Amino acid sequence: MNAPSSSMFASVRRHFDEPQVREGVYLTVPADGNGTEPVRLTAAEAHEALYGPAADPGLSPSIWEGVLSAALADRTPHGTGKLLLVWLALPRLTGTVHRVCTRLRADRSDVEAEMVLALFEGLADLDAASPLHSSSLIHTARTRAWRFARAGLREIPSTRVERITQDRAVIPVDGTADEPATGEGLDVRVDRPDGPDGLRASLRFRVRPEHLREEVFGYAEYGGTDRTTRHVPRKRRTRRRVGTLPMRRIGRRP
Repeated sequence: MNAPSSSMFASVRRHFDEPQVREGVYLTVPADGNGTEPVRLTAAEAHEALYGPAADPGLSPSIWEGVLSAALADRTPHGTGKLLLVWLALPRLTGTVHRVCTRLRADRSDVEAEMVLALFEGLADLDAASPLHSSSLIHTARTRAWRFARAGLREIPSTRVERITQDRAVIPVDGTADEPATGEGLDVRVDRPDGPDGLRASLRFRVRPEHLREEVFGYAEYGGTDRTTRHVPRKRRTRRRVGTLPMRRIGRRP
């Protein structure tokens, strides 16, 4: 049996899946200015009025006004006003979550959490004395999701650094293959170029000096190709000299 999802949206859905919550949380829908009386709805009735088969678009603004009023008035740790806002906003947000995660390969849980945070931050900026509309909050949450995912594109994972340590080690000519590597690691920083191509952000990692020299000189020798994906014939060499340190690969002796 699969474990339940721990994402923000899934947690809110599970909360309102409980019958006592759906039927026990009430919402007061204010009059719409046409002489109608305020209406008291359960959370389930409000959801049905917004998204059900018999949804009335003319009633939607009044329902959202009641939802936002309840969320603004919710100042207790265990209040349900803010959760009700998130639950009723989910159908208007899940499509954006799917598109963001599909196109930008963002983590769904992170995107959902950013959306909920945007809803709460936008709610804090609302003035209860002014007309309350949900459109601005929903727009802010969608924009926040796209901005968050695009910012994550600057952090591109790469396995090239890990492959450096998997290459055959380089040791001095007079050393042996069984000798442990010595020396301090180097902190290497690769800055982002000015042009549109190449890295999207600076890289910083730690690598042992002998691995760094092997990778740099090997990369230059092969003309910038990736040795893990393309076989390039190599000239037979008995040894390579880097500065004043003669070096050779493990298992090969001059």
